[in-house]
Amino acid sequence: MNYILATESNIIEYPYSVEKLRSDNPQTSFPVVMTDSELAEWGVYSVTEEPAPSFNEANEQLEKAEPRLVNGVWSVGWIVSQASAEEINRRFLLKAASIRKERNQGLAASDHTQLPDWPEGAIEKAKWAELRQKLRDIPQTAGFPWSIEWPIIDS
Repeated sequence: MNYILATESNIIEYPYSVEKLRSDNPQTSFPVVMTDSELAEWGVYSVTEEPAPSFNEANEQLEKAEPRLVNGVWSVGWIVSQASAEEINRRFLLKAASIRKERNQGLAASDHTQLPDWPEGAIEKAKWAELRQKLRDIPQTAGFPWSIEWPIIDS
């Protein structure tokens, strides 16, 4: 549970916790489980977190907004903003590395299909060779690394 320490609509500390309330008031004996009304006597209120909106991870960033008091209920929403050029490049490089790693695992897991003594026959070997080529081509496809169509073996 998320909490806020506030007076009326003024935020004193966020995030806050019942444990922090106890440590801030060491000479006070609190009940083991505190009700919302008991917490409110100390200026501590629960905060409802709104669901995160969808956003473009390639070039936008998502940050929690400051909590706000609406109709007596504290809630925290989200702010979607443009990421910096440096952040966009960092994300691109990380995502590309992740996709390449996954692609390389697929290639390594199918290496055995190209061995001369693979028992499945020439047609199956050709299907796997085609799939492996599609895996190798992934970094050159449009939308890389954000939109990937992973190849599958034709049955």
